[in-house]
Amino acid sequence: MPELASLLVDANGEVSVELQFAVDEQKLRTVSGQAHAEVKQLCQRCLEPVTLNLDAEFNLAVVLNEEQAKNLPRYYDPLLLDEEVELSTLVEEELILSLPVVCYHDDCSVQTSFGEDEMPVVEQEKPNPFSVLAALKK
Repeated sequence: MPELASLLVDANGEVSVELQFAVDEQKLRTVSGQAHAEVKQLCQRCLEPVTLNLDAEFNLAVVLNEEQAKNLPRYYDPLLLDEEVELSTLVEEELILSLPVVCYHDDCSVQTSFGEDEMPVVEQEKPNPFSVLAALKK
């Protein structure tokens, strides 16, 4: 899975996959299943590896063109068969989709502020723009 490995810190690991192939009531050929992998990505706060548990579930229906894909029931995602499909590529893409957008440790200890703990807030009184009108009223 080279595309998934390029997004990770450590490319070694295992992926467990369970696939079911069937024909449903509407005579659609389906591929459903789940994949699980434990991977390591860089934490975007401290730039240290963080371990993620990826769980991908998918429910696909085989289609031959875009028109068939548009007519699928909502609970199916289309699997367009314009050429041969490798199952490892299919699983790899589903795992990539389950990666978080931004990866970080839940208890990351990176210092996010520098210097004093809290900056003193100094509020300056701004002149009231309507004070001139109050003077005219008198």
